Amino acid sequence: MLKKALSVVCCLLVMLGHRAFAGEPYLSLSLVSPDTIPSDLGDRALLSQPALKQAVITAVNQRAGPDSIHASAPTPDSIPFSKLGLSGMNSSAKGAFTQYLESGNSTVGMARMKTMFNDMKDSSKTASYIDNKLRGFYALRNNNPVNGKFSLPGKPQNQLKGVSWTTAYIDTTAMMSGWWNEGVVQDVVKIGGIPVQINYSTLSGYNYAGPSLNDAHFVQFSFDREAYLSDVNSQLTKNYDLKKYFLEDLDIKSSMQSYATSSLKAFEQDGVKYKINGDQLMYYDTAQLRQSIMGSSSPISFSADSAKLLAASKDSNDQALYKRYQQSEYYRKVLVLKSQMGDVKEMNQLLGNQKQVNANIENWMQQDENTAKMGGKLLQMSFLQKMMANMQSLKAGSVGDSNSLFMSGVAGSFLKDNKAISLLAGNSSELGIQDVGMQSATGKTSYSMQGISLGKGGTSFSALNANSKAQTNSGFNTSAISRNVFVGSVGEKMSLGALGTLDVTLSKSSSTYGTSSDAAGVSKSAAGALLDDLWATASVGLTLNGSVKEWGMTHKVYVNYSGLGYVNPGAPFASRGTMQYGFYVKRAWKKNKATVSVRTDIRDLATSATTSTKRTSMTYAVDGRYRFTKKVTVGMNLLQSSLREDKTTAYMNRKITFTSQVNGKIDGHVFSNSSTLGIQQLNYLPVKTLFLNIGSAQTVVAGPGMVIVNLNYSRDVNNAAVYNNILNTEGGYQYTLGKKTTCSSSLIYMNSVDVVEQIGVRQQVATQLYKRWNVSLSADVRKNLFNSSANYYYGKFNTAMAVQYLIK
Repeated sequence: MLKKALSVVCCLLVMLGHRAFAGEPYLSLSLVSPDTIPSDLGDRALLSQPALKQAVITAVNQRAGPDSIHASAPTPDSIPFSKLGLSGMNSSAKGAFTQYLESGNSTVGMARMKTMFNDMKDSSKTASYIDNKLRGFYALRNNNPVNGKFSLPGKPQNQLKGVSWTTAYIDTTAMMSGWWNEGVVQDVVKIGGIPVQINYSTLSGYNYAGPSLNDAHFVQFSFDREAYLSDVNSQLTKNYDLKKYFLEDLDIKSSMQSYATSSLKAFEQDGVKYKINGDQLMYYDTAQLRQSIMGSSSPISFSADSAKLLAASKDSNDQALYKRYQQSEYYRKVLVLKSQMGDVKEMNQLLGNQKQVNANIENWMQQDENTAKMGGKLLQMSFLQKMMANMQSLKAGSVGDSNSLFMSGVAGSFLKDNKAISLLAGNSSELGIQDVGMQSATGKTSYSMQGISLGKGGTSFSALNANSKAQTNSGFNTSAISRNVFVGSVGEKMSLGALGTLDVTLSKSSSTYGTSSDAAGVSKSAAGALLDDLWATASVGLTLNGSVKEWGMTHKVYVNYSGLGYVNPGAPFASRGTMQYGFYVKRAWKKNKATVSVRTDIRDLATSATTSTKRTSMTYAVDGRYRFTKKVTVGMNLLQSSLREDKTTAYMNRKITFTSQVNGKIDGHVFSNSSTLGIQQLNYLPVKTLFLNIGSAQTVVAGPGMVIVNLNYSRDVNNAAVYNNILNTEGGYQYTLGKKTTCSSSLIYMNSVDVVEQIGVRQQVATQLYKRWNVSLSADVRKNLFNSSANYYYGKFNTAMAVQYLIK
């Protein structure tokens, strides 16, 4: 019973999940740091902090100038300033503030806003609205809000980035086509201020053996997030000073002192013996205030009528009692004022943290995506425009992502208030000509997929539904069994304090099958079988990431598992039936002048569903780098990777590589050199080799151009090479002809032992014609000095031409 209950609980968890070890999820949520304003930037609510509110109102009064209407003339407010706590504004400031509120609002919208002010059913909503508007009014760059343009350009715009066409010819007979053509069109269209990037490309070739190859066409429509945020920020900074919006320009301490002093002066009375100043109000606690005002006496209270009688009495005892009453009333008003300004602890935190708060504001404002979110608060933006400010990505057409998932459809992710949602729908296609004959009826095929992923903070959930179908490509058919796959995943990112963060991912898949005749019967049915075969169709991942700043060290430890029956169409290149574990540690010394990293990765891949046979791959690596000066850096890499099958080492690659990077001058000429020297042991079944690998790239500025020399040499000192011993050298000169033409001329020598030996020349020319056209030509011509039966892999003639027309 316990085992069954545990299985059910685990399954209920993973039904909702997000990620899978066997590959990143079909759609990853870019859960960046919280996208809302940091708490220390938003805690200064003006309406709840009278001192700050008064400082802002004083500033806007000074900017607006003296009252535009005589003080004796009554001016009914179209907006209830007194009710909103803004009665301190003079008439000029009130008029300008009203114009600011009305800017961009229709008559209906303004009436709705005034109704909200008058009803005030949701006081917190109204206070937040007024707080934002008062901050925005204070932060205006233009003193006259009527002249401000607070909306994004609404007229449709088109910016054609460019059109290019490239044609290439290679005479290598191993190629399917000698001629290849590629066309590319890039365009950006803005509709309602929202930029959409359009990319179209086509690829075509000529088939030696028959008719032309089928042309490939790809088109993608994508939301240009960076351009949109840039436009919003441009409009914001044109109209507002965001530092003033966050009150960064205010001297908080002086504002507090000024407010305390003026407030105390406002309710001082004759006869009050012990009075306090602004500093005492700010830094004294309640007990100290009572001692300073009342001394050893206790506060007393009378009704208004009794107080009047005491004030009118000429009896000395009544007069003494009345003075004590005045002192008590003064004390009570001071306590009310003290409660508005905060206790001593709050006051010390507010004043002591001002520098840190300002630093946080500066850091927060460095990122365009942060400040652009203020557009919804300070600009007149439509619902769609506000929504797009939180859209992380949106693509339609030929969609690809970092998981190597390529499909035709639509995918997007949205993040707001640290809550995220991602959606995906489309058709994936994994069949290529090279796969024909290697596809099984239940193996990889084409899928129609629909997916959703939800996240909040470090927690995320996802679900993916996929249906397979038979596919036809270039005359080849695959008879795939009808299949429905459902994948549910959950991910959690937990903080472990000084140890770092722990990422936990759980995923579960299920599949149902049918024949081509009952495809409709299996559709959508896999979700009902999610609880079947728990361990065999599950995937689990644990990753610990952390750092030790005192040591300059970062580390990562991970353990991942996926069952042999786990399938995730959203991660087509993921491995199933795998146990993987390893770690990565990197440490730096002397302000990153020296760094060393160590990495291990061990992976067991099951090769049978009925036995324990497996294939084990192991990788160990050590990297080191030391920067002697800005001009000289050296490094070293140790690597060993191996593959074992049934306790037999089928493959091993072991090598050590030394690298150097040197920049400087030789006889007054600037140069740069990058070199590598490596020794590599490569064992493949019975063959054992020992390679010497040398590489060097040298550039020297000479006259108006640059000399470039490259050399790559690889030789097996045991003469048992799995790959050919080969030498590649190229020396050339880059130069300019006139003002618009750049050229490169090179001499080439290549020797692949017992296969081919070639000498040749390479010439490249690029020029600009009529300000709009860019044309580039290249030709690589070689002569064979040695021929063999395998030299058809190396062509003797290679040429390409590219033409670009620049719209702007």
